[in-house]
Amino acid sequence: MDQTTGHRIVASLRGATKRYMSGDTEIVALHPTDVEIHNKELTLILGPSGSGKTTLLSLLGCVIYPTAGEVWIGDTSISKLSPKKLAQVRLHNIGFVFQSMNLIAPLTACENVMMPLQLMGLSSREARKRALSALEMVGMLDRQRFKPKQMSGGQQQRVAIARALVTNPPMMLCDEPTAALDAQSLVVVMNELRNLSDQGKAVAVVTHDPRLKPYADRIITVENGQVSQIEENLERPKTIQIDDKH
Repeated sequence: MDQTTGHRIVASLRGATKRYMSGDTEIVALHPTDVEIHNKELTLILGPSGSGKTTLLSLLGCVIYPTAGEVWIGDTSISKLSPKKLAQVRLHNIGFVFQSMNLIAPLTACENVMMPLQLMGLSSREARKRALSALEMVGMLDRQRFKPKQMSGGQQQRVAIARALVTNPPMMLCDEPTAALDAQSLVVVMNELRNLSDQGKAVAVVTHDPRLKPYADRIITVENGQVSQIEENLERPKTIQIDDKH
Protein backbone atom coordinates (compact mmCIF):
# COMPACT_ATOMS: atom_id res chain seq x y z
CA MET A 1 0.00 0.00 0.00
CA ASP A 2 1.09 3.53 -0.79
CA GLN A 3 1.24 5.16 2.65
CA THR A 4 0.77 8.67 1.21
CA THR A 5 -2.42 7.95 -0.75
CA GLY A 6 -3.84 4.87 0.98
CA HIS A 7 -4.04 3.14 -2.39
CA ARG A 8 -3.36 -0.58 -2.67
CA ILE A 9 -2.78 -2.86 -5.64
CA VAL A 10 -5.96 -4.81 -6.40
CA ALA A 11 -4.72 -6.50 -9.59
CA SER A 12 -1.49 -6.53 -11.57
CA LEU A 13 0.17 -7.93 -14.66
CA ARG A 14 3.83 -8.85 -14.28
CA GLY A 15 5.48 -9.43 -17.62
CA ALA A 16 2.19 -10.90 -18.82
CA THR A 17 1.81 -11.65 -22.51
CA LYS A 18 -0.82 -13.32 -24.66
CA ARG A 19 -0.06 -15.13 -27.91
CA TYR A 20 -2.30 -17.13 -30.23
CA MET A 21 -1.62 -19.47 -33.11
CA SER A 22 -3.51 -18.95 -36.37
CA GLY A 23 -2.47 -21.90 -38.48
CA ASP A 24 1.32 -21.69 -38.58
CA THR A 25 1.33 -18.00 -37.70
CA GLU A 26 1.84 -16.73 -34.16
CA ILE A 27 -0.19 -13.66 -33.30
CA VAL A 28 0.89 -11.55 -30.35
CA ALA A 29 -2.24 -9.96 -28.90
CA LEU A 30 -0.32 -8.44 -25.98
CA HIS A 31 3.42 -8.09 -25.59
CA PRO A 32 5.00 -8.49 -22.10
CA THR A 33 3.20 -5.97 -19.93
CA ASP A 34 3.52 -4.61 -16.41
CA VAL A 35 0.38 -2.87 -15.15
CA GLU A 36 -1.13 -2.22 -11.74
CA ILE A 37 -4.77 -1.46 -10.92
CA HIS A 38 -5.31 0.38 -7.63
CA ASN A 39 -8.31 0.85 -5.40
CA LYS A 40 -9.76 4.37 -5.14
CA GLU A 41 -8.82 4.95 -8.79
CA LEU A 42 -10.60 4.99 -12.11
CA THR A 43 -8.11 3.74 -14.67
CA LEU A 44 -8.80 4.33 -18.36
CA ILE A 45 -7.35 1.79 -20.81
CA LEU A 46 -7.37 3.69 -24.07
CA GLY A 47 -6.64 2.45 -27.58
CA PRO A 48 -8.10 1.82 -31.04
CA SER A 49 -9.80 -1.39 -32.12
CA GLY A 50 -7.31 -4.26 -32.27
CA SER A 51 -4.75 -2.51 -30.08
CA GLY A 52 -4.73 -5.20 -27.37
CA LYS A 53 -6.73 -3.27 -24.78
CA THR A 54 -9.48 -5.90 -24.55
CA THR A 55 -6.86 -8.63 -24.16
CA LEU A 56 -5.38 -6.61 -21.31
CA LEU A 57 -8.82 -6.35 -19.70
CA SER A 58 -9.47 -10.08 -20.21
CA LEU A 59 -6.24 -10.93 -18.40
CA LEU A 60 -7.12 -8.62 -15.51
CA GLY A 61 -10.59 -10.16 -15.45
CA CYS A 62 -9.25 -13.73 -15.28
CA VAL A 63 -11.18 -14.59 -18.43
CA ILE A 64 -8.02 -15.91 -20.13
CA TYR A 65 -4.68 -17.20 -18.89
CA PRO A 66 -1.46 -15.42 -19.84
CA THR A 67 0.82 -17.24 -22.29
CA ALA A 68 3.77 -16.09 -20.18
CA GLY A 69 4.25 -13.87 -17.15
CA GLU A 70 1.86 -13.58 -14.23
CA VAL A 71 -1.53 -12.12 -13.42
CA TRP A 72 -2.18 -11.34 -9.76
CA ILE A 73 -5.54 -10.65 -8.13
CA GLY A 74 -4.66 -9.32 -4.71
CA ASP A 75 -2.08 -11.76 -3.38
CA THR A 76 -3.19 -14.66 -5.63
CA SER A 77 -1.40 -15.60 -8.83
CA ILE A 78 -4.02 -16.98 -11.20
CA SER A 79 -1.75 -18.58 -13.79
CA LYS A 80 -1.86 -22.08 -12.26
CA LEU A 81 -5.41 -22.05 -10.94
CA SER A 82 -7.91 -24.55 -12.31
CA PRO A 83 -10.80 -23.17 -14.38
CA LYS A 84 -13.15 -23.86 -11.45
CA LYS A 85 -10.99 -21.91 -9.00
CA LEU A 86 -10.54 -19.16 -11.57
CA ALA A 87 -14.33 -18.85 -11.83
CA GLN A 88 -14.51 -18.42 -8.05
CA VAL A 89 -11.88 -15.65 -8.22
CA ARG A 90 -14.01 -13.86 -10.81
CA LEU A 91 -17.22 -14.29 -8.85
CA HIS A 92 -15.85 -12.93 -5.58
CA ASN A 93 -13.32 -10.36 -6.75
CA ILE A 94 -14.41 -8.86 -10.06
CA GLY A 95 -17.52 -7.12 -11.35
CA PHE A 96 -17.97 -6.86 -15.12
CA VAL A 97 -19.79 -4.17 -17.09
CA PHE A 98 -20.12 -4.58 -20.87
CA GLN A 99 -21.17 -2.41 -23.79
CA SER A 100 -24.19 -4.63 -24.47
CA MET A 101 -25.35 -4.61 -20.80
CA ASN A 102 -26.37 -8.33 -21.05
CA LEU A 103 -29.49 -7.87 -18.97
CA ILE A 104 -31.98 -10.74 -19.16
CA ALA A 105 -35.10 -9.43 -20.91
CA PRO A 106 -37.86 -11.29 -18.96
CA LEU A 107 -36.41 -10.24 -15.58
CA THR A 108 -36.90 -6.98 -13.74
CA ALA A 109 -34.01 -4.71 -12.82
CA CYS A 110 -34.01 -6.11 -9.29
CA GLU A 111 -34.06 -9.71 -10.50
CA ASN A 112 -31.17 -9.05 -12.88
CA VAL A 113 -29.10 -7.59 -10.06
CA MET A 114 -29.94 -10.51 -7.77
CA MET A 115 -28.47 -13.11 -10.14
CA PRO A 116 -24.79 -13.03 -9.02
CA LEU A 117 -25.86 -13.37 -5.39
CA GLN A 118 -28.04 -16.37 -6.20
CA LEU A 119 -25.05 -17.95 -7.95
CA MET A 120 -23.19 -17.50 -4.67
CA GLY A 121 -25.94 -19.39 -2.84
CA LEU A 122 -27.60 -16.52 -0.98
CA SER A 123 -31.28 -16.79 -0.10
CA SER A 124 -33.76 -14.92 -2.26
CA ARG A 125 -34.60 -12.63 0.66
CA GLU A 126 -30.96 -11.63 1.28
CA ALA A 127 -30.24 -11.36 -2.44
CA ARG A 128 -33.21 -9.01 -2.93
CA LYS A 129 -32.15 -6.87 0.01
CA ARG A 130 -28.64 -6.44 -1.38
CA ALA A 131 -29.90 -5.92 -4.91
CA LEU A 132 -32.15 -3.06 -3.80
CA SER A 133 -29.21 -1.49 -1.97
CA ALA A 134 -27.07 -1.73 -5.12
CA LEU A 135 -29.82 -0.18 -7.24
CA GLU A 136 -30.10 2.65 -4.74
CA MET A 137 -26.37 3.29 -5.03
CA VAL A 138 -26.71 3.98 -8.77
CA GLY A 139 -29.95 5.94 -8.47
CA MET A 140 -32.14 3.23 -9.97
CA LEU A 141 -34.21 2.11 -6.98
CA ASP A 142 -37.35 3.60 -8.51
CA ARG A 143 -36.83 1.37 -11.58
CA GLN A 144 -36.52 -1.87 -9.60
CA ARG A 145 -39.63 -3.42 -11.18
CA PHE A 146 -38.87 -2.24 -14.71
CA LYS A 147 -37.79 -4.74 -17.35
CA PRO A 148 -34.91 -3.85 -19.71
CA LYS A 149 -37.20 -2.87 -22.61
CA GLN A 150 -38.89 -0.31 -20.33
CA MET A 151 -35.59 1.49 -19.64
CA SER A 152 -33.32 3.72 -21.69
CA GLY A 153 -29.81 2.62 -22.63
CA GLY A 154 -28.31 4.71 -19.85
CA GLN A 155 -30.70 3.28 -17.29
CA GLN A 156 -29.94 -0.27 -18.40
CA GLN A 157 -26.22 0.38 -18.07
CA ARG A 158 -26.70 1.69 -14.53
CA VAL A 159 -28.59 -1.52 -13.67
CA ALA A 160 -25.67 -3.46 -15.17
CA ILE A 161 -23.32 -1.49 -12.90
CA ALA A 162 -25.51 -2.37 -9.91
CA ARG A 163 -25.32 -6.04 -10.90
CA ALA A 164 -21.52 -5.78 -11.10
CA LEU A 165 -21.16 -4.19 -7.67
CA VAL A 166 -23.79 -6.18 -5.77
CA THR A 167 -21.24 -8.81 -4.67
CA ASN A 168 -19.04 -5.98 -3.36
CA PRO A 169 -16.01 -6.92 -5.49
CA PRO A 170 -12.81 -4.92 -4.96
CA MET A 171 -12.46 -4.39 -8.73
CA MET A 172 -14.85 -3.46 -11.53
CA LEU A 173 -13.85 -3.96 -15.17
CA CYS A 174 -15.81 -2.14 -17.85
CA ASP A 175 -15.49 -2.93 -21.57
CA GLU A 176 -16.68 0.03 -23.68
CA PRO A 177 -19.51 0.75 -21.21
CA THR A 178 -20.53 4.01 -22.92
CA ALA A 179 -20.14 3.05 -26.60
CA ALA A 180 -23.88 2.54 -27.14
CA LEU A 181 -24.97 5.58 -25.11
CA ASP A 182 -25.90 9.12 -26.06
CA ALA A 183 -23.79 11.97 -24.69
CA GLN A 184 -26.04 12.68 -21.71
CA SER A 185 -26.26 9.02 -20.66
CA LEU A 186 -22.47 8.80 -20.99
CA VAL A 187 -22.13 11.53 -18.37
CA VAL A 188 -24.49 9.73 -15.98
CA VAL A 189 -22.77 6.35 -16.31
CA MET A 190 -19.25 7.76 -16.00
CA ASN A 191 -20.29 9.75 -12.93
CA GLU A 192 -21.55 6.53 -11.35
CA LEU A 193 -18.25 4.76 -12.08
CA ARG A 194 -16.34 7.80 -10.83
CA ASN A 195 -18.33 7.74 -7.57
CA LEU A 196 -17.61 4.03 -7.08
CA SER A 197 -13.88 4.63 -7.38
CA ASP A 198 -14.14 7.52 -4.94
CA GLN A 199 -15.81 5.10 -2.49
CA GLY A 200 -12.86 2.71 -2.70
CA LYS A 201 -13.40 0.45 -5.71
CA ALA A 202 -10.73 -0.18 -8.32
CA VAL A 203 -12.44 0.70 -11.61
CA ALA A 204 -10.84 0.01 -14.99
CA VAL A 205 -12.59 1.19 -18.16
CA VAL A 206 -11.56 0.03 -21.65
CA THR A 207 -12.47 2.53 -24.37
CA HIS A 208 -11.46 4.06 -27.65
CA ASP A 209 -13.27 7.29 -26.70
CA PRO A 210 -11.01 10.17 -25.57
CA ARG A 211 -14.07 11.95 -24.12
CA LEU A 212 -13.72 9.72 -21.05
CA LYS A 213 -10.28 11.09 -20.14
CA PRO A 214 -11.55 13.76 -17.69
CA TYR A 215 -13.06 11.04 -15.48
CA ALA A 216 -9.82 9.07 -15.07
CA ASP A 217 -7.17 9.13 -12.37
CA ARG A 218 -4.77 7.24 -14.63
CA ILE A 219 -4.71 6.64 -18.38
CA ILE A 220 -3.05 3.57 -19.90
CA THR A 221 -2.60 3.86 -23.65
CA VAL A 222 -2.33 0.62 -25.65
CA GLU A 223 -1.09 0.46 -29.25
CA ASN A 224 -0.18 -2.56 -31.38
CA GLY A 225 -0.32 -4.92 -28.42
CA GLN A 226 1.94 -2.80 -26.23
CA VAL A 227 1.36 -0.37 -23.39
CA SER A 228 2.85 2.76 -24.89
CA GLN A 229 2.13 5.17 -22.06
CA ILE A 230 0.85 5.31 -18.48
CA GLU A 231 0.01 8.81 -17.30
CA GLU A 232 -1.53 10.33 -14.22
CA ASN A 233 -4.45 12.71 -14.69
CA LEU A 234 -3.17 15.67 -12.69
CA GLU A 235 -6.52 17.43 -12.59
CA ARG A 236 -8.96 15.90 -10.12
CA PRO A 237 -11.90 14.48 -12.07
CA LYS A 238 -15.06 16.49 -11.52
CA THR A 239 -18.57 15.11 -11.33
CA ILE A 240 -20.90 16.69 -13.87
CA GLN A 241 -24.40 17.27 -12.53
CA ILE A 242 -27.53 16.85 -14.62
CA ASP A 243 -31.10 16.86 -13.37
CA ASP A 244 -32.97 14.30 -15.47
CA LYS A 245 -32.73 10.51 -15.35
CA HIS A 246 -31.27 8.73 -18.37
